[in-house]
Amino acid sequence: MSATKEFFETWLQENVGDLPAESEVSVAVLAQQFEQDADAAGYGREVREDEIGDIEEAIAEALSKARAGAEPQAAAEESDPAPVMEALEVDDPKSGP
Repeated sequence: MSATKEFFETWLQENVGDLPAESEVSVAVLAQQFEQDADAAGYGREVREDEIGDIEEAIAEALSKARAGAEPQAAAEESDPAPVMEALEVDDPKSGP
């Protein structure tokens, strides 16, 4: 996995992974926050777009996957975080079906 994708997955886990399933979060706001964080970390826009694809689309997909696997809060606190982490994994836009 490339360093850019690894940074993106870590960023998703830190910034999206702990959002409550019912929260109304703006994908555009998250994308803007990611762009700023990635720039600050030294990941150029062209490299990000080449390796991740459309950032807003990738974040929206991660949110959708995380919400689809969401459990009630009490059960989620006692369960293994692996399903949520798997839901946040980024698909490679370059890999075909």
